[in-house]
Amino acid sequence: MLFLISVKSLLQNLILLSILFNIQGRIVRHPQDVFSSHKTFIESHRGVNREIFQNTLEAFSRAIQYDIESFETDVWLTKDNVLVLIHGGDMGNLDGYYDHPGYVTDLTWDELSTYRTIEDNLKMPRLVDAMELTKNKIFMNLEIKDPRVDLVFPYIVELIEEYDFFDQIALSSFHHEYYPKIEEYNNNHEKKLVFGFLYHKNNTSILDYTKKGHTLNIYWADITKEICDKAHENGMAIQSWFSLTDVETTEIYKQLIKNGADIICCNSPLLAKKYRDSYYS
Repeated sequence: MLFLISVKSLLQNLILLSILFNIQGRIVRHPQDVFSSHKTFIESHRGVNREIFQNTLEAFSRAIQYDIESFETDVWLTKDNVLVLIHGGDMGNLDGYYDHPGYVTDLTWDELSTYRTIEDNLKMPRLVDAMELTKNKIFMNLEIKDPRVDLVFPYIVELIEEYDFFDQIALSSFHHEYYPKIEEYNNNHEKKLVFGFLYHKNNTSILDYTKKGHTLNIYWADITKEICDKAHENGMAIQSWFSLTDVETTEIYKQLIKNGADIICCNSPLLAKKYRDSYYS
């Protein structure tokens, strides 16, 4: 009987260690890990947005549940300097996302904390909430929507330092003015920040970039083998992005993987992950 109890206890400990190992193993750093891996990583756009309302803690939790490597989310700064996660429109327009009109930049966190999503009736998360939820569980691609570089950047860095999120986060933006700030930070600190240069469709200037250790985030239909090869020569990783209305298929994922895309940020992460795993198997 004692022997059976000991065996049972040992098995339980092994299972626990396995779970902890798998949680730690899910964390990837862009783009350092993608260069040391031969497998394309999958990233969930705004969380698992086709099952639960986008950019919410519940959508991020679903990505963790599905064992997706990474999720993307969008950040704005409120009137009282709180970082909140919402896609928004121009200057953080709430229309189409929450049950009250207005702009994130004109409202305080106390006001926004009472708002609920137009579907699923969920709260708006702060960046700190997402960090606490996802710490040591999943990678975060934080797209900075807010164009107020000098104001916003210090608040983001403060939280990254406080939660020691360096190995678990990449910053990205269409506002490339954030990159000089990141470059200055990296030149003066041991722990480094990763930046993703986001591009709108059909932009041909991407091949000019040589920013080693960072990423080029390109609309999926514009990613070619030539672009991937050139980026890799320049020490950069390639990440795809999809719009919410895109119809995603395994043929598209196959094209991206064969061309050499390092990260697929998409709206159907389970489908992409299933195809990715079958492709490499």
